Amino acid sequence: MFDKESAKEALKEALENVLGESVGKLNFDMRMFEDLHMDSTTMLESLLELEEKLGFDIDPEELDMEDFLTVNAYTEFLVQSVREKEND
Repeated sequence: MFDKESAKEALKEALENVLGESVGKLNFDMRMFEDLHMDSTTMLESLLELEEKLGFDIDPEELDMEDFLTVNAYTEFLVQSVREKEND
């Protein structure tokens, strides 16, 4: 079952691929932009990589920036997206 811990591991791998460096241990309270030094481009690249890896599709018009502010918010978004795909 795909849960928040699985999502956190997938997110860590995607971030390291996009940033080209280790991000260390991710904590759920880490802020994506301030703590991990993401910007809108790297955030989109990470989402595209996760879509491909996890097999879901997101309509860019439906994206909410609140879903990408922290590791916790991003992992919750990923879990919801994967579960919605599994229920289709």
